[in-house]
Amino acid sequence: MANDTVTSADLEPETEIRIDPVCGSDVDVATARDRDLMLDFAGRTYAFCGPRCRDRFLSEPVVYAVAGRDEP
Repeated sequence: MANDTVTSADLEPETEIRIDPVCGSDVDVATARDRDLMLDFAGRTYAFCGPRCRDRFLSEPVVYAVAGRDEP
């Protein structure tokens, strides 16, 4: 019998973070793009709920990118 279980290792990595890495809010990526609340860092694209979280991320991107919230 074949194993039909799919694990996260079988999937392509998500390149757009839909959870604000600073506050943990769900982010509408289209709205974030329209409001200039998207940033690329270390090969990943992050979306932010507002300018305050974006600016906090910019002040310490490694802290939020590595030790931030769980990704979807």
